[in-house]
Amino acid sequence: DAGSIVRGLDVSGDNDALLEVGETWGYTATHTVTQAEIDSNGGGDGLLENTATADSEETGEDTDNADVPVDRLPSLNITKDASIAGGTADAAGELINYVITVANTGNTTLTDVTVTDPYADAGSIVRGADIVGNNDATLDVGETWSYAATHTVTQAEIDSNGGGDGNLENTATADSNE
Repeated sequence: DAGSIVRGLDVSGDNDALLEVGETWGYTATHTVTQAEIDSNGGGDGLLENTATADSEETGEDTDNADVPVDRLPSLNITKDASIAGGTADAAGELINYVITVANTGNTTLTDVTVTDPYADAGSIVRGADIVGNNDATLDVGETWSYAATHTVTQAEIDSNGGGDGNLENTATADSNE
């Protein structure tokens, strides 16, 4: 980071302003990891490469590097809540309304996020305004997106008592490129 290189006490030496024969000076520096570095997996090789250079009026440059591995942890979480007028599905044609949220719970920006639901009415899954976020096309770390969907209850679902257990199970799935 700019301005973070600080000379500390000499590792060996007399702490003056001359790097004398046999002396070793110690420095510290910091780098603040960026979201772009995590998202790019350190430029694609999984490492944040950092090279330091020392120089003097009497020498040419000398460099050394320290590489730090990038630990990308893409993760998302989906939740789904259902509501229906009257609280139960008891007539064909009733609409079940779903509120679906997808949150980025990892440390990597997620792209091409999709939400699918095999029982939602065709075309009914619609992304709404972000609960937390900037309403763009990437699910940034810490963002939560909202979706709405519907399902029209069928007579077959009523007749089968929800497949025999008295419940209409409906599972939504979220996915991303990462």
